[in-house]
Amino acid sequence: MADENIKQQSTLSKVVPLSWAEPGPAVFANVAYAQYDGKSVYITFCQAIPPAILGQTDEEKLQQLDKVESIVAAPVIRLVMAPENFRAVAETFQKHLALVVKQE
Repeated sequence: MADENIKQQSTLSKVVPLSWAEPGPAVFANVAYAQYDGKSVYITFCQAIPPAILGQTDEEKLQQLDKVESIVAAPVIRLVMAPENFRAVAETFQKHLALVVKQE
């Protein structure tokens, strides 16, 4: 009897429309990477801010640049998506990319 209830519950469904909340703050991201583990797609957007180079002469600026060993890319958001959702988002990105390329 319990197995029948479980089976019955798993076949019930209802389509519920989404209502959109106000968007949060816009965050600048200039580095991104994606990973796939066979089950989910992980997309990480990061912000990398280069140091200010404030020398008076080109030589001073070069000396400051020589001291820079790396720039930290700080993650601002990490998205985890099922492959079917990632596919839909990628298709949307492709459509918008075509618009960007068309206007260049």
